[in-house]
Amino acid sequence: MTNTTVTLRVNRFAPRPERNRDRGGSPFARKSSPFGSSAEAPARRRPRGKQWTQDYVIEARPEDTVLDCLLTIKRTVDPTLAFRYSCGHGMCGSDAVAINGTPTLLCTATLKDWVKPEHTVVQTDDEGFRRTDDVNDADDAAGADTANDGSLGVIELAALPGFPVQRDLIADIDPMLDQLKKLKPALEADGVLATTKDGKVDVFEYLQNPEQLARYERLTNCIACGVCEGSCPVFAGGDAFIGPAALIWSSRFINDSRDVKAAERMDTIDTADGVAACQSVRACSRQCPRGIDVGEEMWQIVAKVRER
Repeated sequence: MTNTTVTLRVNRFAPRPERNRDRGGSPFARKSSPFGSSAEAPARRRPRGKQWTQDYVIEARPEDTVLDCLLTIKRTVDPTLAFRYSCGHGMCGSDAVAINGTPTLLCTATLKDWVKPEHTVVQTDDEGFRRTDDVNDADDAAGADTANDGSLGVIELAALPGFPVQRDLIADIDPMLDQLKKLKPALEADGVLATTKDGKVDVFEYLQNPEQLARYERLTNCIACGVCEGSCPVFAGGDAFIGPAALIWSSRFINDSRDVKAAERMDTIDTADGVAACQSVRACSRQCPRGIDVGEEMWQIVAKVRER
């Protein structure tokens, strides 16, 4: 069997080391900033550093996942390549990146589904400037066919959009997690322990019928991977929009018949940076790895908040 190869084109990033700005305590130095404390600045400032694109060509099969390829590169080619993963089976959501510009999970993306042909050939003219020609040109077609013999094609990788990049393919998703925490994503029941007629604990206190369960069951599949927020043109990783992931988690408890804080939860998201900021673009539905129609669920929770 002929060996096949794939090219992973990775957008890499190495952060610049933080400089120590303490110069010995000048009596003329300003002790505090009117724009916030220095402890808050690193979290809000987009990191600076070196950015470049690096190609890795490795042997691979069409059924391999992009995560399989990155692990091969990490172990045998370049140990400095940084990316995040955990379970490797699409259950934890930690390995969300942009593949060919589309947010998705590394561990569920197979080469046969995402690989694309190399469309352009970059050449340099006599003066040293780069010239890009279509690979279908007659002059380049023969050479391109030879170069691509046995190659599956190219996959472009970048960190998850909408979030600050920490290193290479690792994005800082803390802004999303902070938004989730603000919404108190946990079931809040009335706290009253039901009892039967003979004084025993009623173990059927929180039983639900199938209709009640269906209202929120699919939303419990959300793994907070950030794919929907990376796809959302409104979300920018800050406080301007609470984000689709946070609204999905809020909707999960608002639709739970056992939760007694539905009204308060709707008050929390009925703000300018909550449901009012959603533009109903529905880009958030495109690649949800858990099969949630995020755009439809967003429309439902926005309608519920406005109609109450």
